[in-house]
Amino acid sequence: MSRMMSRGLKAAVLASAVVALALPGVAHASAAVQDVNTTLLDSIRAGAAGPPPRAARAIAMVSTATFDAVNAGSHMGYQGYSYSGPAVNGLSKDALALSAGYTMMANLFPVLAGSLNTQLSTRLDALSLNAGVRASSVALGSSIALNFYNARLTDGAAGAQVPYVPGTNPGDFQPIQPGDPVLPLWGSVTTFAAANSSQFGNGAPPALGSAEFIADYNEVKALGCATCGTPEQQLIARFWADGGGTFTPPGHWIDITNGLIGGLSTLEAARVTALVGMSVADAGITAWQDKYQYNIWRPITAINNCTMATCGVDGEPGWTPFLSTPNFPSYVSGHSSFSGGAAGALTSVFGNSVSFCTPADPASGVVGDRCFTSLRGAADEAGISRIYGGIHYEFDNGRAVNNAFNLGTFVADTQLQRTGAVPEPASWAMLIAGFGLVGAMARRRRLAIVSA
Repeated sequence: MSRMMSRGLKAAVLASAVVALALPGVAHASAAVQDVNTTLLDSIRAGAAGPPPRAARAIAMVSTATFDAVNAGSHMGYQGYSYSGPAVNGLSKDALALSAGYTMMANLFPVLAGSLNTQLSTRLDALSLNAGVRASSVALGSSIALNFYNARLTDGAAGAQVPYVPGTNPGDFQPIQPGDPVLPLWGSVTTFAAANSSQFGNGAPPALGSAEFIADYNEVKALGCATCGTPEQQLIARFWADGGGTFTPPGHWIDITNGLIGGLSTLEAARVTALVGMSVADAGITAWQDKYQYNIWRPITAINNCTMATCGVDGEPGWTPFLSTPNFPSYVSGHSSFSGGAAGALTSVFGNSVSFCTPADPASGVVGDRCFTSLRGAADEAGISRIYGGIHYEFDNGRAVNNAFNLGTFVADTQLQRTGAVPEPASWAMLIAGFGLVGAMARRRRLAIVSA
């Protein structure tokens, strides 16, 4: 769906929404897509996907394959992503979603393939399909996923982890933890929707000793040390940290998406998830291109080593951040990029005013929800959480959220657009009704987030 809909079309669909939703057999059918998303998040938590950029790529691959399969069984109502074959009638959209999503996960996460295949069989059994419909649906969904998986084998992801030699000048990133910094060549991975990793790039960071550098240095020094944040700032830092053993920063936004799609048809739920998936994947590729192009030191290194002569500001030897510093360069913030990209795509679908609450990953140890009145507001808080955590500067954050938000908007405006095909019955009605209901639904169901 394009980001803007004519007032006439929206009014017409709204007029039919109540009738369509009341018809026998017309139900909120997104459960299969939500199931795929939940299983994907569980797989990420288990460590199968790897660090956040790889997790974001996996999200994009699973979600676009799921969308393509459902779209093929839905009159090809939207442009396909990797699938260019014909529409196929008489298949189960739920079975298509499940077979494509689980097949992609089994190929991406071979260590989990056995359990994933068992889960798929159980999910399919629950659909109680005619044997022929089941077999045909599984065959098409699986082939779409496998073909797309094979097409991405040469996208550069496999060779992105290489040795790294740090620079020696003031301002150069210095590894914080043992082992090679994460994915120095990830910026060369083929993008999913953007023309390349520079289309929504962030430009050069402020020069060492510039007014912007000094102001942002002093901010993180004052707000992000191990003991200097307020309780609220420290809570925000921990809530959005999404470190090892969690669903990761891009996964956090799939968790949010999973609640927002609860009132949509299978096709619309798959499409929204795929838009978010492509957005977080390309945001990660863009961020990692900038990280290793500019190789900027983290606050812990700068604050412990700056002098008036080198940085235009005095350092503070012994300063430690509130959160553990990730082992890759500071500029730009990956978390800010993932959050901005997802928020941009979701805002293009659901609009600027979406009131919702979302919990932290249960593995984080944080109890309670964070509540927002817009998706951009959530992205902004996720971004500033990294300053409260003492691991990023504001110049890492602000421009990354803005540019990635534009990236997500671009993805929603250019990818998976409606064709001239006849849409699913009530798909538009369910989607537009979701616009009006999503705020109340999210508040009532606390986003219906399903977490293990």
